Amino acid sequence: MSPAAPPSPARPRALYGLLACVRLTAFEERAADAGRTASYEDKVVLAGLATGAFAQFERLRDRLIEAGVDPYEAMRPYQDAITAFHGRTRPADAMEALVKVYVADSILADLYREAVERTDPETRSVVHESLADSGHTEILTERLRAAAETDARLASRLGLWARRLVGEALSQAQPIAERGPEVGALFGDEDVATMFGRIVDRHQARMRAVDLRD
Repeated sequence: MSPAAPPSPARPRALYGLLACVRLTAFEERAADAGRTASYEDKVVLAGLATGAFAQFERLRDRLIEAGVDPYEAMRPYQDAITAFHGRTRPADAMEALVKVYVADSILADLYREAVERTDPETRSVVHESLADSGHTEILTERLRAAAETDARLASRLGLWARRLVGEALSQAQPIAERGPEVGALFGDEDVATMFGRIVDRHQARMRAVDLRD
């Protein structure tokens, strides 16, 4: 693989716009899921995840403003693709909502981290910060593990749901790259199959951690 060329200023800004759209939409989805669940335990987890996603959106928005970029214009090219992804992966209940956060969010975060692996330190720092654990991952992991251990039928259903989410999350990359070529260019000459292989390996490790098999 030949070395990736240094990113133009437009590329990190495009990536910040993408991630701002991702985090704002995550806030909306998690807040809606929290409002629908009857369990206070799940409501608290989802509300906490929503709060963390909105705080990350605000940091990205502020970065774009500091760079002289209209954050909402930077987000706009990705809105349709991200909205379509969430429309195709609407959870049926609170447990599916938690699995969606655990599986899809983690896979997409891995993908975005891969995108900035060869960029400048400042860009990597901003992206990693925008994808950082908001403090609820441990609670989420324990909740899913307990559910899988106590209900084999539920564990099987959640495993199938996770498998669907993997495909949807990975397929989201193509329409996003088409709408924002500056983002796609960040991957350089990386072999897609190799990169997806690393992402899937991490996903499988996370699934083992909660005793779910996809």
